[in-house]
Amino acid sequence: MLKEGIKKELMFFTRSFRMWGVIIAAVLFAAASPLLMKLSFEMLSSIENMELGGDNDLSTQSINMDMEISGSGIMGDMTDESYMAKLGAISALGDLTSTLMLIFMLVTMYSAGGELKKRSMIIPQNAGLSSKLYILPKFIVYPASVALFAFCGIWIGFGISALVFGGIEISISNIAVSALLAAVFDAFMTVLYFTLGLCTSKAGLSVVIMYGGNVILTTLFSALGADKFHPFTLTSQAQNAVLENGFDSVNLWGSIGITVLLMVLCYFVTLFVISARRIDNRGKEEMEL
Repeated sequence: MLKEGIKKELMFFTRSFRMWGVIIAAVLFAAASPLLMKLSFEMLSSIENMELGGDNDLSTQSINMDMEISGSGIMGDMTDESYMAKLGAISALGDLTSTLMLIFMLVTMYSAGGELKKRSMIIPQNAGLSSKLYILPKFIVYPASVALFAFCGIWIGFGISALVFGGIEISISNIAVSALLAAVFDAFMTVLYFTLGLCTSKAGLSVVIMYGGNVILTTLFSALGADKFHPFTLTSQAQNAVLENGFDSVNLWGSIGITVLLMVLCYFVTLFVISARRIDNRGKEEMEL
């Protein structure tokens, strides 16, 4: 039955252009961010050249003197191709862990609780489909899918950044770490989304809560300085692996381990809730005139 359940979820995800839509979105986000960063770099370079040409402008001379004294300053970094290439990759990472997740949640709303109010569950339940075999395929197919898309998207983003900027100063191992952290974070958010959607049977509301909650909790943890051993630090660790060209191994694996444990806990919570209540398959029928 598990095999049939996985097949059912794959059929739902791959039909009606759902999966290809998410894949195309992941590729577009990965490609667009470095290209936009390259455009910004060209604009900053043009502005800098214009400022360097204004020798009679005292304020311009003062700015140029400050940039020469502190080449590692903000403007100095913003006109460095290697630094801008990293920013392009980080921008792609942000899109792949935020906007891509929103698109993914929207296209999987039916599977994340929407079908619980439809008649589509009558035949499977009558055929002996248990709560475990109903939930487990969802917690396998969708987190694995979005994790794969995010992982590959990060590599595409780094590749395009290196291509448009003529190289990027970062080790392959750090790129792999950044891609792994993004994949684990997206998988966690998907599991949390399906837990909330299946437990409440309100997938639309779950999308709003998940997207808003991600922004709020990430900002809150950052403001409190809580940057260790929780899922919402994964994205910041991925960014640090790019900008600082290094990472804290203990915090990295500890955060991943805790995230995986929370994902397993979400599965059992969902299983308990679904098993404890009877799914209403009656629907709402109205007389057609």
